Amino acid sequence: MARALEYRATVEAVGRAYAIDKGCARVREIEEKTVTPAMRRIEAEDPDRHLTGLDHRLKGKDRLAEKIESDVRKWGVTAEQAFANIKDAIRYTIEYPDDRYTDGVLMDCQRIEDAGFELAERRNSWDGDQYKGINSRWRVSENDQLFEVQFHTRASFEAKQQTHAAYEQLRTLPEDHEDIHRLRDYQREITAKVPVPPSALDIPNYP
Repeated sequence: MARALEYRATVEAVGRAYAIDKGCARVREIEEKTVTPAMRRIEAEDPDRHLTGLDHRLKGKDRLAEKIESDVRKWGVTAEQAFANIKDAIRYTIEYPDDRYTDGVLMDCQRIEDAGFELAERRNSWDGDQYKGINSRWRVSENDQLFEVQFHTRASFEAKQQTHAAYEQLRTLPEDHEDIHRLRDYQREITAKVPVPPSALDIPNYP
């Protein structure tokens, strides 16, 4: 019986590994052939802002595998279903001058829609105390692949980069861990220094 269970677990692990490899290859193809070319065309329409951190537009395979394994255990879904639920396997950041931020974000959201992508979610966090910026998720209509676009100023992007290590630790620590308050206080300290662009709070959430 124990040997049968061990064999089954091995087969399931191999199946998940195959699904992860297949999913990563699919995401890479969609990014290369569809999403990044469209985002570069959108970037070219306005020289006053730019895509930043483009080298990190694909989430790492190890992080994807970790997320998928977690969702399979937590939610009882298949690896394929878990992969479909990942919102930032492909991700981009657009950086704006403070005085062009609000109009720029609204115009670029329209440009992304005009490129044929469907807005799935937009979350305005400029009133947040641990992160400032706007995160949005979009869907490629041909295959339902989600991708993320973050909208930042120079200051908010630098704050995000500066607090990233703290964010990663918070993501993995239990709520009662002794370091939770220290890490959140650090994020608040850095984020409090970020100026809010004019009218940025007026950009609506979606849905």
